[in-house]
Amino acid sequence: MSMLLLELARILAGTLTRVLLVPIFWLVILLVYLQYRRVAGMERKFFGRTLNPVGQQVAVSTAWGILAGLLASIFMLLLGLSLSQIGLLYIWPVALLLLLIHPRFLCFSYAGGIVAFAAMVLRHAVIPFFPLLGEQSLIAPLLEIHIPALLALVGLLHLIESLLIYLSGHRGCTPLYFKLADGEVVGAFSLQKFWPIPLVALLATVVLESEIQGVTMPDWWPLLKPTLELDPGQSLQYIALPVLAALGYSDLAFSSSPRVKSASTAAYLSLYSIVLLGLALAAELWPWLTLAGVLFAPLGHEAVIHCGNRKERSRDPFYRSAGGAVPLMMVLPRSAAARGGLQSGDLIHRVNDTPVHSDLDLLWAIEQSYFMVLIEGSREGSPFSIIMNKRHAAGEEAAAARLPWERAPVSTAVAPLWHRGAALGLIPAPSRHTPLYARERTAGGLNLLQRLRGHRKK
Repeated sequence: MSMLLLELARILAGTLTRVLLVPIFWLVILLVYLQYRRVAGMERKFFGRTLNPVGQQVAVSTAWGILAGLLASIFMLLLGLSLSQIGLLYIWPVALLLLLIHPRFLCFSYAGGIVAFAAMVLRHAVIPFFPLLGEQSLIAPLLEIHIPALLALVGLLHLIESLLIYLSGHRGCTPLYFKLADGEVVGAFSLQKFWPIPLVALLATVVLESEIQGVTMPDWWPLLKPTLELDPGQSLQYIALPVLAALGYSDLAFSSSPRVKSASTAAYLSLYSIVLLGLALAAELWPWLTLAGVLFAPLGHEAVIHCGNRKERSRDPFYRSAGGAVPLMMVLPRSAAARGGLQSGDLIHRVNDTPVHSDLDLLWAIEQSYFMVLIEGSREGSPFSIIMNKRHAAGEEAAAARLPWERAPVSTAVAPLWHRGAALGLIPAPSRHTPLYARERTAGGLNLLQRLRGHRKK
């Protein structure tokens, strides 16, 4: 057994090393970098500076992705999960078509569920009446898809994603101001993470028994056996292949902290993954359960999103100024505010002995101060007072910019206040009528197509 484990470790190390050396891995890193740079651009437009360094975000996400890839590869080897009959050539085109409806549909849970359902319908409702269709080059590979293995792959990827969300989904979040339907402006944290995932995948091939080479596996392996037909004297041989995947996470925390929101999402997603993996293994033993797994793949994923959003939006917004004090959404590390002793979640009551009731009051009071600012507030019910030195601001304060956000009809001199506040490391929660905010927009390729179609009519 020890020799087997050592040999599997050697295979994992060698194959993962090959993944890290291929150019496509660095292409995925570049795509991850571009995503984080887009987020940094949004931060600069709103606050006049980058809150989360792009290079640091890419490096941390890559490290987490490599560790997650190693863990996923171990599970794939234990399950004997082969890519031979999963139908990736069908899943990717379906996923890209679903992208035209909404970006969140670019997920194997939806595309995989559709492809698996199509394979089941063809097998049980079409081919028995039209057998010649099974000989068509486009349909024949679809009929050979090993549905339990496809479901297991979807469940495993989402299980790894839930672990990544729990460990790092809340890190590097971006504070934003949103205007709700009732006109109130509230604070929210945008959680966006992207991870490159190098994997060691298996490919099952049919060979003569005399040609079998490599490691001898236990009799129980694999748990998910390919449905390839074998002639007398033939056997299956598994080859380890380097594969690259990428996972993304996007969410908004309105009524909870980023840590609580990401932990809640990870809990829902892990439960979904475990149930789907259980259905996949059960379908391998009892084929009549296959339909339950195929339907659960997309519908269960929708339930995860629906439950998370409903829970988040059913509570009162957490990040807003109540009138008696101004909460701090974020205090940037190594900033003047952090050096002074301020922390995220502090309630600010007075600045230079003047009461503050909104984010605008707070920022104006600091703006009118000279170098030393006396700030009085409370932290977890205990009062405190600190002196912040404005000279400790890192870098030059950003100038006002033309912001792509909806703005109330106020003087343009107001906008730079948030830039200078961010330069000091202060991101206060907004008040009801904060004049600088963004509207929550529905992202979706189909919506974009509809807008383009409507624009042409004009």
